[in-house]
Amino acid sequence: MFQVFLNNQASSILLAAIIGLTSLTIPGCQSKTANIPIIPTTQAIEAMTDFKLAFMPTSINDSLRQADGWSRQDAGRLAMKSFEVPSGLDHPKIIVSLRLRSAGDPWDKSGAVLLMSNNWSEAILADSSNNPGILLDAASGFNPPIELLRFITPFGVGHYSQKIGADEYRPVYIPKWENEVLWQNDVSHLWDSMKDSITLGVFIDTWSGEGFEINLGLEFIAQAELRNPQPVREVLSLVNTTKLHSEQHPFDDFATRPLDFAFQLPVTARNATLHYIATGHGGHSAGDEFVRCEHILTLDNDTIAQFTPWRDDCASFRRFNPSSGVWTERTYWRGDSIDERIASSDYSRSGWCPGSDVPALELKLGNLEEGEHQFTIDIPTAQPYTDSEMNFWNVAAYLTWDGPQEL
Repeated sequence: MFQVFLNNQASSILLAAIIGLTSLTIPGCQSKTANIPIIPTTQAIEAMTDFKLAFMPTSINDSLRQADGWSRQDAGRLAMKSFEVPSGLDHPKIIVSLRLRSAGDPWDKSGAVLLMSNNWSEAILADSSNNPGILLDAASGFNPPIELLRFITPFGVGHYSQKIGADEYRPVYIPKWENEVLWQNDVSHLWDSMKDSITLGVFIDTWSGEGFEINLGLEFIAQAELRNPQPVREVLSLVNTTKLHSEQHPFDDFATRPLDFAFQLPVTARNATLHYIATGHGGHSAGDEFVRCEHILTLDNDTIAQFTPWRDDCASFRRFNPSSGVWTERTYWRGDSIDERIASSDYSRSGWCPGSDVPALELKLGNLEEGEHQFTIDIPTAQPYTDSEMNFWNVAAYLTWDGPQEL
């Protein structure tokens, strides 16, 4: 059967694969070597398939593992499960992909795919501080979750896309309402922290019993072998202020003081990078969601970043927001005063849009010396959290750096 299509080159490739050789010379390409991977080119973790994540306080017990293998926290708003990491790979490209559609929740909600420690929930219950589970705690070994992907759900994508009357709200420049939204993020720099298994968490700040349907996967894509091995990339999670656990308290102190804390580096961190994610919330018209707030990041009394998280392209996500509120605003066109239709999802916001992901800001820090360091996050114009004006900032930060080189 093979004689029908095998030529000499194909026969050589087949023979090399059979006897387990890892490379061969391609005829006609002198001094060029092609790697033949013994393992599949791409391996994957199919974490969630049509998974429903919703707020269900009467039917879900926190921490108990369900039949699907996922345990829930905070009445179902956070789901956690451990997975084996694909083996036989050397620093693959890692892509996290999340497909989401509303199962009935009409609102825009913050969410995240998280890399979590196995004892995360127990550590929070044992933490007696005012804000448990927010900061790195070297004494107890607690590490805040690392965000593989932060996202904001759009208004009603999927469930409301085909509703009767949905087209009445569809702008003429949108051919159709989308049925789902897809986000992807490259997290290859976290490979060395994944070890043999990882615990994934998926969180959405939903208060709806209908919630969302999710498909989540991680692809591990083998890369061409390098002549010089890549250094091990160390990871240290510093802070995550998002409320994920029922026993956590929302962190709302930015209006009164900077968030200031110390951390230890066990060795000199070569080529260090700070990964920083920030989104402002507070849905009233003058809330932190809609007001520009400058962030000042300080490391060891040196300002390393001073910027304002802001997105002014939110109208480009209109096709994902069929249940967004719509009204008119007065504007001018060709000298005439007219009423222009605008949706809530169109307005600019503090670092996000309904339907967008939120890429991390990456700050190159050079080499950081071994020992104690002081990190400060200051949002001077952040507004206080009240019962009627629920202003808060979800910020997260972690460090990566090159470990010691092997001789």
